[in-house]
Amino acid sequence: MRKEQEGPTYEVLRARTVVWLAVLMVTIGIGVATWLVLAYGRDDPRNSLEAIKTAGTIVIGSGGAVALWLAVRRQRTAELAVAQKERELRQKDDEQAHIAREAVERRVTELYTMAAAQLGSDHAHVRIAGIYALERLAQNNTDQRQVIVNVLCAYLRMPHTAEDTDATEPDPERELRRAQDRQVRLAAQRLLATHLRRGPSADAFWPDITLDLAGASLVDFDLGRCHLHSATFDGAQFHGTTEFSLASFSGPVSFTDARFTGDAGFINTTWPESAAFSRARFDHEADFAQATFGSTATFDGAQVTGKADFSGTRFGYVSFDNARFAQAAMFDGARFTGRTHFGADVHSAPHFDGCTYFRAARFDQDVVFGGVRFADIVVFDDAVFHDFVGFHDSVFTSNAIFSETKLLAEARFRRTRFEAAALFGGSEFGRHANFDSALFGGEVNFHQVTFTGDVTCTGAYARLDVETLRIWPPGWLLATPPTPNTTVLPNMPGHWGRLYDR
Repeated sequence: MRKEQEGPTYEVLRARTVVWLAVLMVTIGIGVATWLVLAYGRDDPRNSLEAIKTAGTIVIGSGGAVALWLAVRRQRTAELAVAQKERELRQKDDEQAHIAREAVERRVTELYTMAAAQLGSDHAHVRIAGIYALERLAQNNTDQRQVIVNVLCAYLRMPHTAEDTDATEPDPERELRRAQDRQVRLAAQRLLATHLRRGPSADAFWPDITLDLAGASLVDFDLGRCHLHSATFDGAQFHGTTEFSLASFSGPVSFTDARFTGDAGFINTTWPESAAFSRARFDHEADFAQATFGSTATFDGAQVTGKADFSGTRFGYVSFDNARFAQAAMFDGARFTGRTHFGADVHSAPHFDGCTYFRAARFDQDVVFGGVRFADIVVFDDAVFHDFVGFHDSVFTSNAIFSETKLLAEARFRRTRFEAAALFGGSEFGRHANFDSALFGGEVNFHQVTFTGDVTCTGAYARLDVETLRIWPPGWLLATPPTPNTTVLPNMPGHWGRLYDR
């Protein structure tokens, strides 16, 4: 192994070898001359002289060839010596670089250990000093950045200092420690945000960072305009205002079981891969306006106590099964490019307790609102459904407005209950419009509606004892008293008449 590293070796040409070569050449010359004289110059002295000259020429030529060979060998030996010297220099440089790297690594390890130890101090100022020591270390050592980010995330995942929720009387010392711990956490959060934003100084930005803040307790967390790879916030507690607006993630992000105690902003945030908000709780407003979900977005079981704004948001595949919106839910101008799930049936359907708006929204693939209960007004004005849309078993307890809506494929309103107004004026139905077993309890308006395909109302009923304007689709008839088709439906107030499709 040692010889392979040092390169090939060559034997030095000895002086005795050179002498023997000279003797050999002289011997060959004498032998050739003697042979030529004996062969051609025995009877003629001139031939003898020419023979000697020829032999001398042969000897001189052979000597020149030997000299040329010696010169070539000398040049080759010199080149090999230079190459050997270069190898030795490179090896020496490698050894020095290795020694330097080991020294740097030892120094980094020492600094890292000291800074990490400071994070465990009981004194807030020592912990803050440790945070900034880690920052300097990461700034000067790019290969250590993710490791140091992991340390800061681990610190943020630790429980708050002096968190004593059982205390019934104020404790000044405990409150002081809590305030100090808050400042340390804010320092760690600001450090992360500073290096995840692209600014005037390219060196300050740390690319391709992953955050693991599962279960962390975060205060006024602000990653607005930040760029990172992926992040996990499962079960995290976001206290105060939370800001992710204009942030972008190149990898998956998860907020499963997270809780936002204040307003949460995700305006213009970009998720090219999956984003999970399953069972997330928003105690105040959740603003996702103009956000982009490039792949899969899941809001199954999410709860929004304040207003939920998804205006202009772009979705791929998205699911809102078992979600709950306590106040207004805004989807105006939203674009749904993948399959959309707002519940498959009454057991998985979300609840919309406030006003719901899908004005000018666009659905490129299947969308299902199976069993959804809308407790307040619902507006789909100018919305476009390019593929199947299902409102089967849904309940509209207030006005359902589908004015100028385009339902270009099959539209299924089977067993749908319209307890207030059902307004479809100016809408367009492209294929089969299915209102079988639907209930119309208030105003109905199908004025200037276009039906390109079939429209059916088998088993549908309309309430009779209300004074409202009703404009039915062409061919629909409503049975009125005293026909035997007037009936009382279970769990439904008033008298109802059956609808017929001629």
